[in-house]
Amino acid sequence: MKASRIVRMILSIAIVSGVAALGFFAGVPAGYAREADARRLSVVLFPTENNTDLQVWQSKYYPYSILEQKMTEYLAALFSDSPMTDVTILDENGMNRWLNQPRRAEDMALQMELYSAILKEREVVGTVETGSVKLRLKIFDSLNAERFATRIAVGKDKRYTFDPDDGELFWIDAMIVSLPIPFKEGLDVLGLTKVPDKGQKMSRPTWRQFSGSSHWQSIKNAVKDGYREAMSHVSIAMKRNDPDRYDMGEPPFSPFAVNVGRIVSPTANSKRRKREYIISIGREDAIQVGDTLEVVRGDTYITVDPENPAAVIPTSIGKVRVLSVQERTAVVRVIRDNRKEPIQLQDLVMKFHRPEVLEMNWKTKKP
Repeated sequence: MKASRIVRMILSIAIVSGVAALGFFAGVPAGYAREADARRLSVVLFPTENNTDLQVWQSKYYPYSILEQKMTEYLAALFSDSPMTDVTILDENGMNRWLNQPRRAEDMALQMELYSAILKEREVVGTVETGSVKLRLKIFDSLNAERFATRIAVGKDKRYTFDPDDGELFWIDAMIVSLPIPFKEGLDVLGLTKVPDKGQKMSRPTWRQFSGSSHWQSIKNAVKDGYREAMSHVSIAMKRNDPDRYDMGEPPFSPFAVNVGRIVSPTANSKRRKREYIISIGREDAIQVGDTLEVVRGDTYITVDPENPAAVIPTSIGKVRVLSVQERTAVVRVIRDNRKEPIQLQDLVMKFHRPEVLEMNWKTKKP
């Protein structure tokens, strides 16, 4: 979905919820767009179930599996990426209490079940790792603690690591060449045999060995897919928890906040070919180094509607990348803009948190 279409969708949601379009784009330069009632999404995560033979030990001194814990923590990190979402991890006892208590303050609960993990490894002048993982995601509402949806998430990854068994393949013997300083063990010209030591191989991989592998990446990809599936059901959970709110025609809540700021000043290091600017949002607004932000400019039109005297049509005019971040400001560099309408001071910058949900069909509650 193009950024301009996403911006228009957000603008329409803001208008439906009673926020004037002009106020949305001419509002606070150092803040981000919020729901009118500052609504936050609250999610609880149940312990991950593992119905496969895959185990990952914490270390050789602690031979018990921590894979399930790491998967739950990674899912929690994905939820925490949105500043409008609160997430809590529950243990087995906490899950039972949550399911049996009469009232629940949260909006929804999730549980992952790892039921298929095909992880292969073969040696071909190095190591070829392939992984194919399937998760079952169980989604519960908070009104009756009923499981109203079960979805399948899939993750795959493949990686080749050069690690020849014969250490002499890329070594030059000191006896063959004349060197002013002899190298007793030979010289690694290409630096290809320096494979990091990840410790002794055990009957089960340790977390140190597993965390940098393609197999863990395939599991992370499956968890990400499960996260997207969960987000596509947020509106359904909210409707089940409070059907009257939706019957009144109120717009669905989206935890995917949009951080909005302005370009306020060029930097001292700004050059013609590498233009750098200071923007009015920073760490407090979940901006991170490396983020790519949309730069938007809005054209204002006077309307004949007395309730909405002005309408703003936003247009995406370029992109910037975050170079450094402070609490309330950040430094960005222009990576794309239009020569006829270049990025300039007072233009808006926007960060969309997990924009996949903005492609959802809110009328049918399906992505």
